[in-house]
Amino acid sequence: MMRSNKEQRHKCFSKLLVATDFSRDAEHALGRAIRLPLAAGARLHLLHVLPDGIPPEIRGRLVEEKAWLKLKQMASSATKVAKAAGNPQLVVTPNVVYGQAYIEIIRNARTSAADLVIIGRHGRRGIRDLLIGSTAMRVIRKGDIPVLVVNRKPVKAYLRPLVAIGLEDTSRAVLDLACRVLDPTLASIPVVYAYWPPFERAVLSTLTPKELPEYHRGFKRKADSDLKKILATCSEPGIHWKTVVRRGDPRSVVLEEAIHRRADLITLGTHARSGVSHALLGSVAEWVISAAPCDVLVARPAAFSFALP
Repeated sequence: MMRSNKEQRHKCFSKLLVATDFSRDAEHALGRAIRLPLAAGARLHLLHVLPDGIPPEIRGRLVEEKAWLKLKQMASSATKVAKAAGNPQLVVTPNVVYGQAYIEIIRNARTSAADLVIIGRHGRRGIRDLLIGSTAMRVIRKGDIPVLVVNRKPVKAYLRPLVAIGLEDTSRAVLDLACRVLDPTLASIPVVYAYWPPFERAVLSTLTPKELPEYHRGFKRKADSDLKKILATCSEPGIHWKTVVRRGDPRSVVLEEAIHRRADLITLGTHARSGVSHALLGSVAEWVISAAPCDVLVARPAAFSFALP
């Protein structure tokens, strides 16, 4: 039977890792995972990380056994939901490990060769997470695997996406990931590109009222051209990229467009920054995750790698 262009473009996920701390957001993450486009016989690894500091005398029956029981219940429920959704071959494998949450999530994602990590945005955050950053943020910052941060209870496939593009090396990965995670029936996907002329404040003071409009038009033309070049590298069949080019801070532009379009998913990339440079420059992706009213999907730079301790 001949497959349509929309079916041919779709590369379904075959291996997923869902991190859970048994919070409501973690339940939403699992629910979203089984509603993604999955390959036949896909495997879903359900991971719970217990802290190393638990005293040995209460690890067994009081802590670990309860965690295993909860995970097995979640796995059984997920299998039933997947079967009802038309994916009876989904294999859900629960696992309980000890360690630091973000490190073990990255380690297990690599070990299982996961295509995607799915995690709730908030979870059960303690004081340490509030000071240093949530587990989701740290997995994104240190990991080298795409991460889907779930903020809403899933009801159906993503139908109102927004793809945010920059000029970094993740642009192609962002487009490919968006095509992979979205409903294959979607034919039009909005793409937003925010540009900000360098040294604009200093330059504006030197321009006359007649020169100002052409100054802005010049940067807009360049931004339009840059975006077209990026989109030309992604020739997915059956997709029309609906472009939005706006001047301004990428964080504000992306969030405003998402709210205006009532987006249910924002897909974007992040830089391979860490340490002092990350603290000084911040991250558009992390800011969007913390402020967005919807789920956020983050692509990672291909050349970035975090050495596990």
